Amino acid sequence: MTDPRRTGIPEVDALINTREAEQRTLDELIVVHKAENTVTTARSADLLAQQAAARRRWAAAKGLLTKAQELGGAVEIAAARERRDRAYVELERISDAVTREMQLITSARLDDLGKTMLQMRRSWDAGSAVIDALARPARHEPPGGGR
Repeated sequence: MTDPRRTGIPEVDALINTREAEQRTLDELIVVHKAENTVTTARSADLLAQQAAARRRWAAAKGLLTKAQELGGAVEIAAARERRDRAYVELERISDAVTREMQLITSARLDDLGKTMLQMRRSWDAGSAVIDALARPARHEPPGGGR
């Protein structure tokens, strides 16, 4: 039984094989890209949640400082100011770490996208080579279709 995707012309069939191999490689890259996207989306959400929680802790500490300032008491104010300052240092530390990791994630995703786009070009070029080969008259045929 013959393969309906083959022409029986060795040169064209070789180009078809190349095109199919390039497409398989592209398909694999796309599957990996989708899986990595799922993971990086979850990680990004986790990082942003950590940052938001740190920001809420800092805001709460600022609120406690305001309350302490309204109620008086130097010891309470000093303690509240220290809590606010620690919360801000923590917020900055977490925000810096989140920014660094998000930059790494973005850089890796851009590299991955570049590789996928390059493979897409290879697959398309291989498909174009098949079309071009099929559009050329066969070598055993005289120009004009043998008439």
